[in-house]
Amino acid sequence: MSSLIPELYVLWHPRCEPGDALATRIHGWLRPGNGLGPQVFYRSLPAPEAPPGGLPPPLPGESRPLSAVQAPPPGSNLQVVILLIDAFMIAAPTWRHWIGQLAREQGAAARVCLPVALDTTAYNGPVALHALNFLRPAGVPASGTAQPWADEVVETVSRSLLKQLTETLCDLLLRPDDAPPGAGPGPTLDLARPKVKIFLSHAKKDGTVPARRIRDYIYSQTQLAAFYDENDIPYGSSFSRVLEGNVSGPTQSAALIAVRSAEYARRPWCRREFSLFRRPLPMPAAGRMAEHWLLNPTLVVDALAGGVHTPGIPELGNTAAIRWSEDIPAQEEQIVTTVLRDVLLAAFHRAVGQTVPDAPNHVVLNWLPDPTSLLHIPRIRQAGAGLHVYYPGRGLTGLELDTLTDYFPEVEFFSFDRMNP
Repeated sequence: MSSLIPELYVLWHPRCEPGDALATRIHGWLRPGNGLGPQVFYRSLPAPEAPPGGLPPPLPGESRPLSAVQAPPPGSNLQVVILLIDAFMIAAPTWRHWIGQLAREQGAAARVCLPVALDTTAYNGPVALHALNFLRPAGVPASGTAQPWADEVVETVSRSLLKQLTETLCDLLLRPDDAPPGAGPGPTLDLARPKVKIFLSHAKKDGTVPARRIRDYIYSQTQLAAFYDENDIPYGSSFSRVLEGNVSGPTQSAALIAVRSAEYARRPWCRREFSLFRRPLPMPAAGRMAEHWLLNPTLVVDALAGGVHTPGIPELGNTAAIRWSEDIPAQEEQIVTTVLRDVLLAAFHRAVGQTVPDAPNHVVLNWLPDPTSLLHIPRIRQAGAGLHVYYPGRGLTGLELDTLTDYFPEVEFFSFDRMNP
């Protein structure tokens, strides 16, 4: 997994009708609450002194026209520029020059461009853009139509765009740090890498239908892979070793989706899968004094039928859940995109954690701490006075901190925003 810390710039021409709405959705999706997620910046309105159709104001440290976006500030080491391209952007010479310059610098200056086609004219842009694979959200109105972007159209395009953008950013942030020789000095999406894999945990007696639908969606509508035991445990192999390897071993999945049916709690292997996946993994590094720990995301798909009773499952803890319903269209997309956003945030927070000052009394997490996950970390479980635990975001609530203090009275907890207590 890489140590890239991205910041995102969303660019759109001032006359692009859905630009503001799409940018707002991107911001809300990638920063879901309390400071979690990468920084997202908007670039649309021209400078006050610019002529109509001019470029947005220059940023600190930026010099026109050679550089359209400034060097990354301290902390971030990658710029992801999302170009919302429509006919207005293509028709404006200043904007064409700008996005062409950005595309020519692709990968050479810690920058990745992600062009988004909001119109068929988007493909008539500068030659440098032609070499890039465009994000093509579904539901975009046909070119040449005078119909406005109705709310339902914006919603359809937004959902499709967020799906594609989340997959792309995951692919970028989960790339290995040790890129092969000849890959170039900057980040790239050109290298062939194993697909991001999602583990599907379910009880065969009554949880197969949702799990199969999610699996089929992953293979037909995404660039991901799924671990589904019916297909992925070779005949004659050790059931236990294959499962554990995909839950917490060298072929580990990036996230786990548990289909909670009435029989799920009664299946020891289902509970074992989930329990193993909820155990933090150490991230050793030579010469580092602080301990860094990784916890990959989990999501519960609640498939309980109305009125059905099932035993409680303590392993599920505070895991987020989505209710399964046959009446919800495209729910497989919602489920997979949601857990993939959590994979993206986990990778981002892991990279940010690398910037925490290195000290022997520091323990760094890539998730919001809770008693169940922390009890698996020996250093915290046996903590004496002076141990500092760092976690993502801008701070837990008073109730959450009080609960952690009750369990770990000798430990001090600090969000990443308070790296110098």
